[in-house]
Amino acid sequence: MSRALAPTAEGEGIFDRYLVPIISLGAPLLLWELLANAGLISDFLFPAPSSILASLVGQVGWEGPHSSLYGHVYYSMFRLLTGLVLATVLGTIIGILIGLTTWGRFFFKPLLSMFMPVPTLAWTPILLLLIGIDNRTTILIVFIAASFEVILNVIAGIENMNVRLFWVARSMGASRMQVFFKVILPGTLPYLITGVKLGSGYAWRALIAAEMLAASSFGLGFMIYEASEYMDMRSIYGGLILIALLGYVIENVIMGNFEKMTVGKWGVQVER
Repeated sequence: MSRALAPTAEGEGIFDRYLVPIISLGAPLLLWELLANAGLISDFLFPAPSSILASLVGQVGWEGPHSSLYGHVYYSMFRLLTGLVLATVLGTIIGILIGLTTWGRFFFKPLLSMFMPVPTLAWTPILLLLIGIDNRTTILIVFIAASFEVILNVIAGIENMNVRLFWVARSMGASRMQVFFKVILPGTLPYLITGVKLGSGYAWRALIAAEMLAASSFGLGFMIYEASEYMDMRSIYGGLILIALLGYVIENVIMGNFEKMTVGKWGVQVER
């Protein structure tokens, strides 16, 4: 390829970052809009994207969590983030106990191997009977969905650490607590971030499904389920669009900033 035709790194980055997503998302939506307006597809089953957007805008209310669209987004995000925090804290503790202690491996690893293959939604009927239709049920579903990824990645981080780091720290007179906070925790942090990222994806999907079964009111899953009862296809597609957009925000904005505040601050590079 001649030098004139070869893209620069900056130009290639701009193209990949902005133009490719716009084309890949915009082209199907434009085709959908044209087919719907031309009457070539069913307006009931496949309403035009412009009408879906208008329906979403019509549901927007900013009066607080008990307004329509705001409430659905608010409660879904509240349940997700609460469950993720619980999974991160408890999953990290369990992962460290399995990775560093004999009794932790003896006690927790069989439980991990037994319950990890169980689909997250299989717990929903049990939690509904124990707790009822409540926020706690959906939060626990998020916790279960995310915790296994956190635990496994923390264990992998401890097992893949260079044992020489322990020797150097101990030879310089570091206490066990200093070794933990200065060596083990920073060393496992990139793996923990990866576990939380993976867990958030699993948890988001499990939450939407659980909200269809266990949410008494509000939540994007509840919104889609309720719209299906009234055959409101615009609200169903609007809910799917919001789920996709919020999933993107969770992974690239919330988790990205979390990574910068922790891994970047501690000076540990994440392998990509």
